[in-house]
Amino acid sequence: MNKFLRGILILITLSFFSINYTQAAIRVMPTLIELNANKSRGNYLTTSFSVQAEKDETVRFKLYPEYFTITDEGKMNSSPSSKNADNLIPYARFVPNEFTLKDGKAQVVRITFTNLKDLPDGESRMVMFIENVAAKELILPSKNKDVSTRIIVKTRLGIPIYVDKGHFVKVGNFDDIKVEQQNKNLVYKINLSAKGNSKVRYHGKAQIIKDNQLIKEFQVNSNTIRANGIFREQGVLPDNLDDGEYILRMILTYQNEKGENKTLIKEASFSVGSSI
Repeated sequence: MNKFLRGILILITLSFFSINYTQAAIRVMPTLIELNANKSRGNYLTTSFSVQAEKDETVRFKLYPEYFTITDEGKMNSSPSSKNADNLIPYARFVPNEFTLKDGKAQVVRITFTNLKDLPDGESRMVMFIENVAAKELILPSKNKDVSTRIIVKTRLGIPIYVDKGHFVKVGNFDDIKVEQQNKNLVYKINLSAKGNSKVRYHGKAQIIKDNQLIKEFQVNSNTIRANGIFREQGVLPDNLDDGEYILRMILTYQNEKGENKTLIKEASFSVGSSI
C-alpha cells in the first residue's frame, strides 16, 4: 500500500427536479411554477415559493437561477447562462438570495419578472436552484486502516419556472406505441411529440386488454414534452400474464393553451407465450 494514499475524497452533488420533492427533511412548495403573462395587469409578474426544514435542523441555503432545455427523454439540461430569447433569467429579480432555515420555520422566496413586453411569444423558462452553503462530509468505513474515504455531499433543489406570453400553443401528439420482448420482460415504448411554442405536460394510465376484457390497469409516468419537440420513453409491463393475445391501450391527458383537457389514445397488440 502506498504510504501517501491516506484518503479518498469524493464530491457528490445531488440535484433534484422532481415534483412533490422531499429530501433530507427539506420541503419546497410548490415544486413547479407556471405563469401566464397574458393575465398580468402590468409589465411584470410576481410569484413565490417556500422552503422549510425540520425543527431540529439548521441549514443555510443560497439561491441562483439557470437556463434549461428539455431532452427527448424529458430530462432537464441546465446551464448558468444562455443567449436564447426564451431565457427568463434577465427578467428575474428574487429576494432573498441566501437564508438560514431553523426552528422549523418556513422561508418565503419572492420572484418578480419585469419587462414582460420584451419576452418572445410562447414559452420562456429558467430553473431556480436552492443549494446548501455548507457541504456535508460523510466518512465511510474501510477494511484497510491506511485508507479512509470521505464523501462530500452538496444538495441542490431545482424548481422549474415557466412563463407563457402572447400567442402560445400547446398541441400533443401520440405518434407511436409498441411492445417488445427484452430479456424476460415485456417492454412498452412510446413516441410522443408537441406542436407549438409551449411545452406539453401529460399524465395518464395504461390498460391491458384480453378478449375485450380489462385485465390490468396501471398509472404511467407524468412527463414533459418540450415545445415543438419529441419525447421517448419505455417501461416494463406487469408480469404474470397468461399466454394469449393482448392489447396495450395507453390513455394520456394534457391541457392545451386554453386550459382544456385533451386526451391522446394509442393501442398496440402483443402476445404472451411461445410465439414471442
